[in-house]
Amino acid sequence: MVTPVLPHQNNVQQIGYKLLSMLNFKGKRGEEVARTLISACLWNDSVESKSRAYGVSPQTVRNYVEE
Repeated sequence: MVTPVLPHQNNVQQIGYKLLSMLNFKGKRGEEVARTLISACLWNDSVESKSRAYGVSPQTVRNYVEE
């Protein structure tokens, strides 16, 4: 059985890569924090749920955003 791909999934992925190239968080967890924020925004989901997928705590994301 083939699962259909959402028609906009490829566009969302391209937008995500472009946004990731524009964000520049410093530190050892910077890239994971950026991916978490972008993913939460693009998929209209919470930072808390997306942070688990990228192996970073929600508090770490908050700390990076506040800096």
